[in-house]
Amino acid sequence: MAKPANEALMEAVNNGCLRGVKAALKAGADVDYAQRRPDNDLTGSCSSTALFHACIDGHTDIVRLLIRKGASVSKRVEATIQASPLHGAASRGHTEVVELLVRHGATLDMQDGMQATPIMAACMYKRVDTVRRLIELGARVDLTTIFGNTAQWFCEFDFVNQNCDFSRKELVGLVQEALQTKLLRCCNPSCGKPGYRSNLKLCAQCKLTRYCSRDCQKQHWTVGHKKSCGHDTCIVDGPVIEALLAPLFKLAGKLE
Repeated sequence: MAKPANEALMEAVNNGCLRGVKAALKAGADVDYAQRRPDNDLTGSCSSTALFHACIDGHTDIVRLLIRKGASVSKRVEATIQASPLHGAASRGHTEVVELLVRHGATLDMQDGMQATPIMAACMYKRVDTVRRLIELGARVDLTTIFGNTAQWFCEFDFVNQNCDFSRKELVGLVQEALQTKLLRCCNPSCGKPGYRSNLKLCAQCKLTRYCSRDCQKQHWTVGHKKSCGHDTCIVDGPVIEALLAPLFKLAGKLE
């Protein structure tokens, strides 16, 4: 007996099988179907979408197909820290996938349940090339989590025993340089024009994207921001987040 289309979709995504993904979608699979994947440290035993799975595994062709078929670039992992596909791709260092998501409307500074941004996720896992590209695309490095942690703070600590002093120093240098320039960028990926905060216009709804002109805002809205706007930030109850992450921050000496 053939597997239900949704299960076939997730199996094909997890195996990196583009042909299988196409077949499952043709058979009627829900492009935003979510399923548990216990081996994923970002989701634990919580459900995440086919797009999220493809993003953390770096299956660029599958990501491109799912987006073309209408997959949401802003749908988060259920429960836990509410990570987005962009957080997942950034944490794994899949820079090409990061660019693909941003080009299709994913908000560069989208915040998870503890208000961490994708660039913080990339800094945490020491993804130098991804951090560099996120900064080039206009990601802000001055935002903070609900604990007050910055992107530089995530650069400086070795959370996952990577022993990568060189990468850590390079990351800190990139973040400090971005802070010193005080320049932000237009969030329309087709533009990216640098400008000062006073010269760039914020999206009135999400207040996370900024543009050098009305035309850039309209273009970005059309290519995908209209689907992400309003889903750019969320806050999980403080006690829940603290219970999940307290051991991590205690290790880094941030919480008492």
